[in-house]
Amino acid sequence: MGPVARLRWWRSTRAARRERMPQREVRSWKAEHAVGAAAKRVASTKHVHLAIRIPDPDRPRGSGEVDVIAITDRAVILLEVKNWGGDVLLQDNDLVQQRLLDKGEPPKPVIEKLRSKVKMLQRCSLSIDQIEMPEVLPIVVLANPKGNLSEEVLAHPEVSTVADLQAKIESLLDAREPASDEEIARQDAMLRRFGTWDVLTFDGGQRHTGDLIDADLPEAWSRADHTAVEVAVEGGWFPTLLRGPRLNVTFHRRDGTKSTETMAPGPTVRHTQPWDESGIDGKGTYPIEHVRKVLFGNEAKFRWEDVTPAPGGHGLDGEPNGGVDPLAEFEVGGIYTGTVVNHQGRKKGDFHGLLVALVERQVTGMVHISKMDGMSMDHIDTFYAVGKTIDVKVLSIRGPKKIDLDFA
Repeated sequence: MGPVARLRWWRSTRAARRERMPQREVRSWKAEHAVGAAAKRVASTKHVHLAIRIPDPDRPRGSGEVDVIAITDRAVILLEVKNWGGDVLLQDNDLVQQRLLDKGEPPKPVIEKLRSKVKMLQRCSLSIDQIEMPEVLPIVVLANPKGNLSEEVLAHPEVSTVADLQAKIESLLDAREPASDEEIARQDAMLRRFGTWDVLTFDGGQRHTGDLIDADLPEAWSRADHTAVEVAVEGGWFPTLLRGPRLNVTFHRRDGTKSTETMAPGPTVRHTQPWDESGIDGKGTYPIEHVRKVLFGNEAKFRWEDVTPAPGGHGLDGEPNGGVDPLAEFEVGGIYTGTVVNHQGRKKGDFHGLLVALVERQVTGMVHISKMDGMSMDHIDTFYAVGKTIDVKVLSIRGPKKIDLDFA
């Protein structure tokens, strides 16, 4: 690289590293952190997590992000943060912005969507650890102090402002029994295993959230070993002009140690965002010198294929199951708790049983209609609706998705 090319490299790299975060995103980011700080101030809070991605049991790779999750000694609180200004109303038991109604735009469900994430977390707990989590509570936090909230909004039990959040949480927890230290540790370990987004940060303040493609990481940049990798350009334009570009790369390891190496430019990372094109090629490619820090959202990306139900599964250490067959935990005559995931044949007018997930996406069984003598469809819809947890007895096992069940 000649002197002219070196100077061009330094100028383009400095410009790329100075990428700024749009003010709207800055305000949203600050709002989420303000809610996290408010949740920490609640006396019964044990752990607070930001931007946790709860796996969706209905999709092999999908997840639902929750802005803030507070683990308290009596319940897990899922907090969705909305930095809405203007008039906020309650319509059909959900939140709507008046400005969107004025434009004729259909409102997007907020409370309803957060409730669905509550169910996702409960189903994950049941599949991963065979433990029910009845005490999971949703709260939508309206964080913009300039928002004009109607009386109905303020009175809603699942809505709060940042200022009222501590009192809201304490009132919801007041009549509930405390959980054991072991259960609190289990909940915390499960959320840590789910993890958050992989993040790229820049000197100018920008933060890109998304997914790093592990196969395209530079050699030795393993998420299993590192929490973050920090990249700094060594020297200014004059040293770069004299001896060429150099990078100081600091590796932050999961054991708490760190080390710094000098590297030449060239390696890249690929970081994709489902909602936007990114990188120098629109496909998420970033030269490492453009980035200030690479943050890994978790130690290993969550995969349903790795799930083994307790006691033979991940437990609290979050380690992979090593190829253990999830079906091995179930035996004929055993009683287990599962989730109703489908009314088989219902859509075609030929209902013939309940499909029950014992391990999401891996182990399912059927309660045949013959076990429901005398039950009306109204009764089934009330007590065995999709998403309900039920206790079942295993009658026979012919495979991971060929299990005959009965009501326990």
